[in-house]
Amino acid sequence: MAQRTLIFLAGLLWAAGASAQTTRVRGQVTDTADGKPLQFVSVVFPGTTTGITTDEQGIYALETRDTVSRVQASMVGYATRTLPLTPGTFNHVDFALEAVEFGIGQVVITPGENPAYPILDGVIRNKPLNDPERYDTYSCRTYTKMELDLTNIRPQFRSRRLQRNFGFVFDYVDTSALTGQAYLPAMISESTADLYRSSHPAFKREVIRASRISGVEDNFAAAQFTGGMHGDVNFYDNFIDIFNVRFASPLSDGGRAFYNYFLVDSMVTEGRKIYKIRFHPKRLTTPVLDGEVNIDSASYALQSASARMPKGVNVNWIRHLMLDNENRPADKGRWFRVRDRVSAEFSVSTADSSKLTSFIGTREVAYSDVRIGEPIPDEVLRMDNNVVVRDEEPGHRREEFWEQVRPYSLSEKEKGIYAMVDSVQHVPLYRNIYTLINTVIVGYWNTKYIGIGPYYKLASFNKLEGFRMQLGGRTTTEVSRTVRVGGYVAYGTRDEDVKGGGSVEVAFNRHLTRKLTLTARHDVMQLGAGQNALTESNILSSILSRGDQRLSMVNRGEAVYEHEWCHGVSTFAGARMQRIFANRYVPMLRPDGVPVNSVSDAAVHVGLRLSKNETVYRMPFDKQSMGSVYPILTLGFSAGIPDALHGSYEYYRLEGGIRYRPELPPVGYSDITVQGGRIFGKVPYQLLKLHEGNGTYFYDPYAFSCMNFYEFASDAWVSWFWEHHFNGVLLGRLPLIKKLKWREVLVCKGVWGTLSRENNGSTAGTQADLLFPAGMTSVSDPYVEAGFGVENIFRLFRVDCIWRLTHRSPKPGQEIQNFAVNLSLHLKF
Repeated sequence: MAQRTLIFLAGLLWAAGASAQTTRVRGQVTDTADGKPLQFVSVVFPGTTTGITTDEQGIYALETRDTVSRVQASMVGYATRTLPLTPGTFNHVDFALEAVEFGIGQVVITPGENPAYPILDGVIRNKPLNDPERYDTYSCRTYTKMELDLTNIRPQFRSRRLQRNFGFVFDYVDTSALTGQAYLPAMISESTADLYRSSHPAFKREVIRASRISGVEDNFAAAQFTGGMHGDVNFYDNFIDIFNVRFASPLSDGGRAFYNYFLVDSMVTEGRKIYKIRFHPKRLTTPVLDGEVNIDSASYALQSASARMPKGVNVNWIRHLMLDNENRPADKGRWFRVRDRVSAEFSVSTADSSKLTSFIGTREVAYSDVRIGEPIPDEVLRMDNNVVVRDEEPGHRREEFWEQVRPYSLSEKEKGIYAMVDSVQHVPLYRNIYTLINTVIVGYWNTKYIGIGPYYKLASFNKLEGFRMQLGGRTTTEVSRTVRVGGYVAYGTRDEDVKGGGSVEVAFNRHLTRKLTLTARHDVMQLGAGQNALTESNILSSILSRGDQRLSMVNRGEAVYEHEWCHGVSTFAGARMQRIFANRYVPMLRPDGVPVNSVSDAAVHVGLRLSKNETVYRMPFDKQSMGSVYPILTLGFSAGIPDALHGSYEYYRLEGGIRYRPELPPVGYSDITVQGGRIFGKVPYQLLKLHEGNGTYFYDPYAFSCMNFYEFASDAWVSWFWEHHFNGVLLGRLPLIKKLKWREVLVCKGVWGTLSRENNGSTAGTQADLLFPAGMTSVSDPYVEAGFGVENIFRLFRVDCIWRLTHRSPKPGQEIQNFAVNLSLHLKF
């Protein structure tokens, strides 16, 4: 959970990027007569191509790096007004337009097709000619500037203590055109890269030549997300995927199902006739946008677009979102991007009246040196990662280098932001706040050399150990970025046993994972727990326990080496030696009734993991998958080594799994996992496939909510876990419920497995080495459970109601649960 939260916050930090020291203006246009807002009013910087029309509240926002000193508002039936600006800063300019009368003859209006439709049909028809992502090949140079800003700063923020620690930063406070609120830069980055795209073979690759970042300690981790590909916005796509939310594009093939279109103007820009089409969402039950597109009349290419997220859309944490795009004819007359810009305000509250401090993230990408149709260099074709971070050259940190690669010059104030943000990190108060937040997210309280934790395991309780106390720690990257050593010690008041463990991690390569991990532990474990189960000795697993805890004492030593051959292809090799001990909750009895103290296991194993176009967040010792649009495949093989430990078994275990998350807009997405395996050989039940029960009220997507631990076992099996997230499509249509922004989920899980006679310890006259615990059987009749959930409750919680559909009859030794209510926590946009 902590790791997922870290990735969520990393997404806030890096998913969008940069407000510059530009001329910015924001305001409202109203009617002089009645003061009502006017929509569809054209607001431009005279003498430039930068302009927009007002939204339904009459609001507009414009930014430009051009030298401008005026802004103009015009609309048919109203007198045009032009007002002065102060260049190079934020301006708030409201217009009050006065209606004018025209002497015209009789006008006859007849019904007919929306005049915007033929233009949009032309855009859709010509997508293969105008969408760069459909060209055979292209390459270009990109410059990306990103910034994360603290906004909604109240006067109380400038307390005496903050002035003493941070007083120098207030010289850099500016005002955002997106929100009209003052902001203070907290992180800023620049990067320059070469971007390559090919249709045959299909790939898109970005080679980051240089990057510099202030406000983030781990530059390599941040550099993975400061290029132009992450958060890529393409209006030609049917859906625009940003922050893991799929917004319906106004240029979608089925856009008329989502939007009303209005042809509001035509104009001549740089000698080309341009149609201006305004679009408004028909409903807010699915993620949609509001704004305008400008279409070239000759080629039906997108000349520019400006879109924002309207209020009421079921999206979390984002109060404002603005997408801007500019395109021009480039190499061989084909259209290509000139500039992309994403601006978003992240906040706990989505109400504009909220006084809570929030964040503004902006990303601006400028494109140059465009080459269309040229072969991709062999060097790039041989690269094995979609985003390649080049080794830094000494000259890339110098300001002279960045002045050459920037498409525009930074002001002195912008240049000073780098030094200001870096200086803040050395203020003691900032370091204390940062340490506290990092502890909550990661689980460890980091001193300079030692991280103490995890804090959620400091105290817990269970039936076997009673009250458990644990203290642990691990080295930080200040000690080494190659070797990390960790360990812990624990004590239970009921079993009066001291437990403990330790680990050594050696990272040989960070760009592609090459890592050796050695672990040893003498501690209790829950055999048969799910992949995402709350870990043993976690305070939450104690509090949310439903009483089905069957922990076993285990002595285990393990060595695992991961070798990532190329991006998306990893192999694993390892060895494990363990001894599992019996206790009163998990007894071990031979068929003749003689008790056994423990079973031994020694095994070697190899594995393979395959993915395609997977986004991976890499840290010095850990990495986290951020998903792929393609299925992810895993394969594993284990072999037991007889008598390597006294009494260890000979067996062979083959397992495989596939996980796929298909996007199915506008009705959400599914998360599908299928797993299967086969064990060859005679083994005690502890080494069989113990199907994943759930002993808590906390929801585990890869465990069965109504299944107990030690209820079913197999030596040949196939299981499935399916969830479909509707993202509020159904509940968003109910008059009162839709205000809650709840989202519905369907769940179906099942497993079918068999047991050979030599491994089935539940039958009379069994040939198995050990009898099964009371009530544990084969699952030769498939086990199935299904239910529904509601997520996004208070934007954090999810509640699932799960029914057991098979194996509902009572049986000795098991308290059958035919219905379960599970709680979980999710941070999602």
